[in-house]
Amino acid sequence: MDLEMVLNELSLETPVADTSTALKLMSELIQTLIQAKKLGVKILRTDRDLNYIELAPNYPIASWRNDREVDREERRFFRSLITKVPLWSDVAEEIKSKFDLSEVWHQGKLAEGIRFALISDSLAVSLLSKPQWDTDFLELQITELDKNEQLTDYSEEIVHASRSSHVKQHTEWIKNRIQNILFGRQVDGQILWERREEFFPGLIFCEQVSQQLQHLNIGNPILQQVKKRLFELEQYCKTWKTGAFNKNLLPSKTTPESDSRIQQFRQELTIKCPDGKKLLFSWHLRMTPGAWRLYFSEELGPGKIIIGYIGLKLK
Repeated sequence: MDLEMVLNELSLETPVADTSTALKLMSELIQTLIQAKKLGVKILRTDRDLNYIELAPNYPIASWRNDREVDREERRFFRSLITKVPLWSDVAEEIKSKFDLSEVWHQGKLAEGIRFALISDSLAVSLLSKPQWDTDFLELQITELDKNEQLTDYSEEIVHASRSSHVKQHTEWIKNRIQNILFGRQVDGQILWERREEFFPGLIFCEQVSQQLQHLNIGNPILQQVKKRLFELEQYCKTWKTGAFNKNLLPSKTTPESDSRIQQFRQELTIKCPDGKKLLFSWHLRMTPGAWRLYFSEELGPGKIIIGYIGLKLK
């Protein structure tokens, strides 16, 4: 299952005293969600339609999203998010079965949203309505029916965020979760292409790469190598803030094409980019088994790399 955020409904139980406080809390929540999205967590799951949740007396979220006092970008972000917010009931059957066999409590209260986050290994997020939610981890008490149909009780912590700073503290955890999804056996070349912006936000793909990727089916031995090289380039983009491209900071051997091969394959290596311009691609990474190559360009400068070709060595 993809890495998602799950809204903790306990943080929405009691409306705050006034609209002014509600505005501040919603701004904090939106900044939390924005930070998570920057790291690749783009889906927020809830137990109900968010519009009807009351933030303050006679001030539901529906009123907040139309309030001119609210920052325009925050309202715009929320509108884009709320159109695709899935409910817990939409989840896969394997999660449902685990969900039905456990109870999760936080400070003496049954916590359904947090239970879902725990079982699905998602990021629990809260409105900072009470001091108890101002933490990057939540301590939970769990009652579970084991394989022998015996009830067991234990405690466990879950990653949590109610501030953007909490999300930043979970950066490595988020990166590792997304990496595990990327390298999962169910992710083939077609999924890589469809979700390229999620997996590789620092990479820009030329149109011809679409077919090159989508031909890589599950079981193709080169698929994992392609994932690995793309992931290496994405990780480099995240650290490349200033200065010129430095091939020595990539873990795999990275070389420019030789002058003789550029002359021989200039037409094949001159590739149309998404902006309509044609670039000569020289930098490349090797992949095995077979003589595979991944050609890329550093033309866009710090933080962005263009992928131009993924396939067998040009002959």
